[in-house]
Amino acid sequence: MRHKIIEHLSSILFIGLIFLLIQALWGPAKKTVSYQYLNEIKAFMLLDFLDLSNPEDRLLLHETLNYYYPGEHQRHDSLMTEIAAYVKELMLADTGPHGGASELNFDKLLSLSEMLVKFILIYVLVLLLTSYGVETFAVYRFIRLQQPGSLFEKLRTTWQKLNHATGLRERSRFALIILRKILRGLIKGMVMLILFAPAYVIAYSFKTRFDTDSVILMVLLGVISNGLLITYTQKYFTFLVSESRKGYVQTARVKNLKHDYRFSAEKGIRLSTIFKIRKTFPGHVFGHIYQNVRFQYLHTLKEQASFLITGLIIIEMALNIQGHLCYELMQNILYKNLAIVLLIVFGIFVVVKLTEMTIDYLVFSQQQKIDNKP
Repeated sequence: MRHKIIEHLSSILFIGLIFLLIQALWGPAKKTVSYQYLNEIKAFMLLDFLDLSNPEDRLLLHETLNYYYPGEHQRHDSLMTEIAAYVKELMLADTGPHGGASELNFDKLLSLSEMLVKFILIYVLVLLLTSYGVETFAVYRFIRLQQPGSLFEKLRTTWQKLNHATGLRERSRFALIILRKILRGLIKGMVMLILFAPAYVIAYSFKTRFDTDSVILMVLLGVISNGLLITYTQKYFTFLVSESRKGYVQTARVKNLKHDYRFSAEKGIRLSTIFKIRKTFPGHVFGHIYQNVRFQYLHTLKEQASFLITGLIIIEMALNIQGHLCYELMQNILYKNLAIVLLIVFGIFVVVKLTEMTIDYLVFSQQQKIDNKP
């Protein structure tokens, strides 16, 4: 375990040195744009009827200059290029923090630290919720699979009972049962579509504007969008199916260990047990299956966490949620503030490495318990 911690810390140190080298080589150099036609540009900017930020107005100015001064087309092309660059510089200066060129000072570091803490809190909360959801949904699906009768079999049986029913009351009851089962299937299909949908599709289906206080929305989108929950639920379910086919499960059944998966059975599994945070199945064969799969799935958490961080970055950038770390990253990429960009990326990298260290420690601790080591 000590070797893995040293490996993770070494990678953090190595990436930090690489970023410092990049900043030292390319960071300090600030490209200053020199305008050959600055006086003319400022003169055109003073004209009330001319909006140089509008491409159509610039095109009109270009054609007018070519019409009145036909022998200076090359000069007019250069002038238009400088006007476009000058307008862009003014727009960045107006919209960017501190004139579009934010300095990396103490106040900026404090602001970035607050954004990083907010990002970590959202990330940890979403990771915990998705881990619980993945485990709960996979266990529920596996237990339902062990119970007799699929949805189509139940529909067919109920339909047969409906055909043989004589009284109106009895026929209505069976018809309502069929309708309820069909509605459940449709709702399940709609939920699956939502879980596979990208975050921005879900978000813009409900609202078109996002404020800085969108932490709850971020957590909700992080949990239900981008296919994260449903993909890893399927992976966990696959582990359960594979583990249930191993020899020790058959041996446990032969030794008369409880193996009834019905919710209503005396020796079955209670439905409430599945939804507990700490799930235990004492005396049931599924308890051993669950514990073994839970340990196997710990290794997959690294992959799940990586996809989650990528998803949160995409959500913050795609939805332009101001006041969040990745929106700040996108803004500073636009303003070419290399120092701030490197610092934010390094912070996210540290979060990833700390997650991997935590998961490695959990795997190590669980392995120690399995091996009966102190």
